Amino acid sequence: MMRNILSKFKSNYRTWRYNYGHNIKYYNFWIDQRPEEMWLSIFIRKHFPKANNKRININSVLGPEWMIKDNRKGVNIFYTGENLHAQRFDHLTECLNKSHFDLYVGFDKSEEQNHIRIPIWLMWCFPPEGDITAINEIVRKMRFPKIDNKREFCCMVSSHDWSGLRGEIMDNMQRLGAVSSAGAFRHNTDALQKEFGDDKVSFMSNYKFAICPENMDTEGYVTEKIFDAILAGCIPIYNGSNNKPEPEIINHDSIVFWETNKDNSLAVNKIIDIIMSDDCYREFASQPRLKKHAEDYVVEMYHSLKRSLSSIL
Repeated sequence: MMRNILSKFKSNYRTWRYNYGHNIKYYNFWIDQRPEEMWLSIFIRKHFPKANNKRININSVLGPEWMIKDNRKGVNIFYTGENLHAQRFDHLTECLNKSHFDLYVGFDKSEEQNHIRIPIWLMWCFPPEGDITAINEIVRKMRFPKIDNKREFCCMVSSHDWSGLRGEIMDNMQRLGAVSSAGAFRHNTDALQKEFGDDKVSFMSNYKFAICPENMDTEGYVTEKIFDAILAGCIPIYNGSNNKPEPEIINHDSIVFWETNKDNSLAVNKIIDIIMSDDCYREFASQPRLKKHAEDYVVEMYHSLKRSLSSIL
């Protein structure tokens, strides 16, 4: 079967992935992700060792439509950290058709029995083993990140700017100081790669502010971007999730929110106040970034995923 698939879609192989190996198989994932290293694989093997001989198919959006519709033996799970409301994918109807799957995992909230909300930031920031001590330590570092030794003004690490919002924010910030852009979009520094070995958080740790809006402003769509900025001790300049990102976890008073298609003079003036006074900067940056009991909310996400998987495994 593997040979037939690769032969049929050889020309497209760089844009999608059929990960054949072990009992957990991935379809339509990024090309450079190894099945045994995937967060969901580690989570399943850790919490469901008796399922090690059960075939588990995990589907996503980065590939041909037929891969979604193909009727496979075993347990079928859909997962994506992508924003399916962005109309970037050719087969959204099939991706959103939950009847194809035993469990549907994404960032949207739903009351449907086979749907669970697990946003990508959870997998990005927290270990799949779900160790309580490790979760508490990560939350502690995020709640009160290091804010000293911030030598530079503002940074951004973005690969693109589909909406034009990142460029808009950067243009406004460059009127106040230099903005270091280490990603492909408006790239002007190689420090991320050459000085910090592609460690995004270490690179960002030198800056007071980080431009980190989502690709699109969709309710509930929150990625790792704002959490990376928080962990690095930056003040996030953020737009996304109706500017109410993870309200159970994030202290919104510690974020500078940028509005879509609106006058952002209040945000700009707030940033000016912060950079003009060390006391103002320290007062703003020293606020707890995460709310009380944020760790409990994270742990409950693990428990929720375990409950959902236990019903199908």
